Amino acid sequence: MHDINKPMDVAGLRLQPPITKTVKLTADMQQTLALLTAYGDSARKLLRASESGVLNTASAKLKDIVHYDRVDPANPTQGDDITCTECLIMAHPDNVGKVWVKPHAAATTANAWPLDATDVVSFSLDNLNQLRFNIVTDNDSLIVAYTR
Repeated sequence: MHDINKPMDVAGLRLQPPITKTVKLTADMQQTLALLTAYGDSARKLLRASESGVLNTASAKLKDIVHYDRVDPANPTQGDDITCTECLIMAHPDNVGKVWVKPHAAATTANAWPLDATDVVSFSLDNLNQLRFNIVTDNDSLIVAYTR
């Protein structure tokens, strides 16, 4: 049997009373906790399953939708500093030209994903500032829906 020497807070478990000192864990408890929790954003996260044991793997809930307008095609830009998990990127329906998008590096017409009006692409990102885009035509814009 192993001891947990640090308090282990997993908000989703709602342990009462909360674990505040060393706890003895049997091998089966260790396996169960390993299967029911994940680690992300410097914290343990409870994984959920249906009553029949099917792991829930749905996308996170939509947090917000933001619009980005053309700034300067010579200087591709990036999204705002907003924590996210995924983003759905759409070229505005009224666009005339292409929008070029890419994660983590400057988007150019030679290295990014092209979007014509109403085209959509999705990326898994930790922050919208990881999204780079190049809107090449005046008055065109980009619509980004993101989850958190």
